[in-house]
Amino acid sequence: MALKQVLHRIEQPRPWQKLLSEDEAHERFEVETADGSFLTIRRVRPHPEREERAKPPVMLLHGLGANHQTFLFPERSIAHWLAEQGRDVFVPDLRGHGDSIPCDYHWGLDEYLRDDLPEIITSILEISGQDRVDWVGHSMGGVLLMCYGALYPDAPIASGVAIASAIDYGVGASNFANLAAIRPLIEPLSKPAEIVPFGGLMHLLAPALGKRPFLLERFNMWPENIEPWVMRRIHARCFHAIPATLLLSLASTFEDSGFRLRTGESLRDRAMQFEPPLHILAGTRDTQVSIKAIEATCDRVGANASFEIFGKQHGQREDYGHFDLILGRHAQDEVWPRLEASLS
Repeated sequence: MALKQVLHRIEQPRPWQKLLSEDEAHERFEVETADGSFLTIRRVRPHPEREERAKPPVMLLHGLGANHQTFLFPERSIAHWLAEQGRDVFVPDLRGHGDSIPCDYHWGLDEYLRDDLPEIITSILEISGQDRVDWVGHSMGGVLLMCYGALYPDAPIASGVAIASAIDYGVGASNFANLAAIRPLIEPLSKPAEIVPFGGLMHLLAPALGKRPFLLERFNMWPENIEPWVMRRIHARCFHAIPATLLLSLASTFEDSGFRLRTGESLRDRAMQFEPPLHILAGTRDTQVSIKAIEATCDRVGANASFEIFGKQHGQREDYGHFDLILGRHAQDEVWPRLEASLS
């Protein structure tokens, strides 16, 4: 059996149906990119009595291998919470994530920046009737916010909030540094557009999580700050396959030039061209993005960038990891209001 068939078979099984229930209290749209991918965008309209008509719509963008359920998680949906504050909220899925259908499995940062995001932003502005968008990105979604704003300085971004994101991973520790170490193993897979069945494996492991200490749990979140049932549902429902080409694209951040396009252009070096106000939220126990990397990112972006750290040393009830900045047991009280206050 071909390797690709094996990987797809591992990715497809999703037997834990009771962990997959989804809140359907939203509208859904589909857009097509220039290269033939079909992207899904979900909308949660603002509460009619609190609608802020003068404020831009809010786009919530997921991270690597993740999907819209990061923000539309049942019983803990920041999308619905922002709508209750009066904001018009849009939650897209990039190609190959959630319900969005890619034209092939050979994409990286270039396709996100060149094809997916321009189409998504244009559609959000057309649907909402506004001329700018507030962009909230988690992990890779925040990286794409900074890269897109640097690559297109005239992009209609009113303000940005990056959650657990950095554009400069050259300083501080990150478990993603292993990407650079295994690059020789990934490169052969990228040529035939193979996938890493990350989502399927996370789903199959989900029922075992939250019971005993497990390295995977600390990679994605700080266990003390998230309930076991939430941890299991996140891993069962929020992740998908990752193309080897995307991993190679992200691995470029550990080279001297930092994140770069296939043309060789360094996105990190263009960070100073990011003009909208940018606020980065960081967790004290995040093993993927260090505080030092976030500090270095703010230095590169310049005067309009700031960051805020969440953890016991900074007044919160628990430390914060990577995913629990959005879905942690105390996030709605401690993080979400700070995020909303940082938007335009």
